Amino acid sequence: MEIQTPASLVLREAHRAEAGVPPDDRVAEIYEAQYQRLLGLASLLTGRLVQGEELAQECFVIALRKERETPGYLADPVWPWLRITAVRLASRLRIRLRHELLSRAIPSSAAAFPPAWSPETVDVIRALGRLPPRMRACVVLAHLEDQSTGSIADQLGCSAKTVQNQLREGRHRLRAILGESYTTS
Repeated sequence: MEIQTPASLVLREAHRAEAGVPPDDRVAEIYEAQYQRLLGLASLLTGRLVQGEELAQECFVIALRKERETPGYLADPVWPWLRITAVRLASRLRIRLRHELLSRAIPSSAAAFPPAWSPETVDVIRALGRLPPRMRACVVLAHLEDQSTGSIADQLGCSAKTVQNQLREGRHRLRAILGESYTTS
């Protein structure tokens, strides 16, 4: 396995641009490699599969525009850029659609989710959907994306203490929603 340093990644992207790999092809490669992961994150951030699909597509529209403006803009690893873009878009969506997101009911049938998901996964997704948007983002980024409190705070534009409070309350609410008994030691 080749160890890639930031300098080697920049050189690789420069060679791709020199070799004439069009930005559209580069973004298509990234799309193939990262779309499902981004769709999962976006769906969890928005609480809805359809909105997650729209958000993931919007990330790739932005990626294509950036790559066309500056070939090599999307240097490897691209996942952090995609994740941050998705979080920021979800925040904007949340602001624009706050009333709608908070008032809509969570889908009641498993048909709203991909058929490959287990019933337990659907239950967790529904439970996440019942959390307030910022709390849901904190929980998803911390527990599914393994992000640090500081990183989450930077992405959401809040303090680390706010993230810690959101995580603590989010875990408490998820335990209540999922019906798990929990004791602290």
